Amino acid sequence: MTLATNPLEALLATPLFADVGDELLDAVRTEAAIAAGTYEWPATVAVRAGFVRFLTLEDGDEIVRQGDLTTELLVVLRGQVESVQSRQSREVHRHRIHVPGTWFGEVSAHSHHPALATWRAMGPATIAALEARLFTRLYAEDEAFRARIDDSYRDNLGLHLRASSLCRDLDDAAIKQLQQAAELVTLDDGAVLAEAGAAADTFWLVRAGAIACTVAVDGAERTLAFYKGNAIFGEHAITTDGGTWPATFKALMRTCLVAIPRAAFARLAEPARKDLRAAANRLIGRADVDAVVTGSVSGAQGAALDELHVMVERESVKGGRALVIDRGKCVRCNMCVESCVAVHDDAVPRLSKVGTPVATDEVLVTACYHCELPQCMLSCEYAAIRRDPQGRVRFEYDNCVGCASCIDGCPYGVIRLVEPAPPAPPIQPLLASLPLIGSWFRRETLPAAAAAPTPAASAVKTGSCGTGGKVNQVAGKTIKCDLCAGLPFEACVYNCPTTAITRRQPQSLFGNRRGL
Repeated sequence: MTLATNPLEALLATPLFADVGDELLDAVRTEAAIAAGTYEWPATVAVRAGFVRFLTLEDGDEIVRQGDLTTELLVVLRGQVESVQSRQSREVHRHRIHVPGTWFGEVSAHSHHPALATWRAMGPATIAALEARLFTRLYAEDEAFRARIDDSYRDNLGLHLRASSLCRDLDDAAIKQLQQAAELVTLDDGAVLAEAGAAADTFWLVRAGAIACTVAVDGAERTLAFYKGNAIFGEHAITTDGGTWPATFKALMRTCLVAIPRAAFARLAEPARKDLRAAANRLIGRADVDAVVTGSVSGAQGAALDELHVMVERESVKGGRALVIDRGKCVRCNMCVESCVAVHDDAVPRLSKVGTPVATDEVLVTACYHCELPQCMLSCEYAAIRRDPQGRVRFEYDNCVGCASCIDGCPYGVIRLVEPAPPAPPIQPLLASLPLIGSWFRRETLPAAAAAPTPAASAVKTGSCGTGGKVNQVAGKTIKCDLCAGLPFEACVYNCPTTAITRRQPQSLFGNRRGL
């Protein structure tokens, strides 16, 4: 029986499926038959696509490009596949060559993370692709399959760490040290990961599932944040010796995590530790991040605090503060919007003057409320929404994929999607300027879809205040008001010449409502 005539049996003969139960193997055969169109559907069942497909590739064909949204586990059946990972300001990392019987893409299949690398065929090749729903069943129900996937993930953990917001600036030697020290942890629904007040000596990366962070307030449980697949937390365990967890962390469902002890970070070389401190402080959102990194802030004041510690101790998670425009004072100078543009390096305004009239002369502007329980954070599947120490809900643009789930999740409609940037016009050769024959040499503008850079190829990143440092471009991603995070003021409020725009508690507006 050859691969050409039966790729399905070749797939089931790979080491990945050794000792897998017959019921699950039959499920794989059924999905392959559905994909091939040979499955006979019962009359009462709706037809759907199959969860197994087979791809035939030529030399150089890209199977997955870094940054692509994919949910498939890919198994090599014939030929070879190479994987490469690009990082800004660093040489391309050539990860490995995959031979028949090996697999890749388990991170994306497990947690819907955008592809961590680019995989391309080295000569003719055949691969099998298992969609996430079939992968999830196999992983949950078969111990042998799960153990092989976990071993594979541990072996490829370097790819995940390099793509994380914390470790992306580390060199290969530091990544390897952290990879060797990492431990895979699985929690059942409701299991407590860390109790408030316990020693915080571990950094956590969520592979799949969800963690809730809660505190007790007046005898009731209050949720501060959610950490879903690909989220990270515990940054203060890296930068602060002897810290404690300021809240309780527990699993909302069966959750798989990566644990890296503080000791592993402490063993890194000083340049790597400096990069980590800078990244941790940037993620925490400290305004004095540069001072902490350079050492100009000393003692307890200079210790990087975990975002949740600050929120709990300073009671800064209030939520619900509204941006209000008094139309009686507004002179339509547009200084608020222009100021918003000026303080964001990407020149995209976060402010919209569209709103709801709540009093004769006052308008409740459509701007982020930074809610106590952010539905946008709960809706995001890519760990692209975080809280900072001031309670602000903000985006991590390195993780945002522009899926717009947060737009659907926000009950107030304050999030919008930025249109992708149009392609730059092509640089014309000198001969294109010649009369008569110049048109022969003129280069045409590519369609936007063909010309837009992929996350793997993009080398230019514009900045934006809101994370204590530079972030990715926002084109094709979601934005909202970020309260000018990183600045000591809100630009729209500060620069209004008539004090027409202010931040107020929404309840105060309705006490001024006049009768109609």
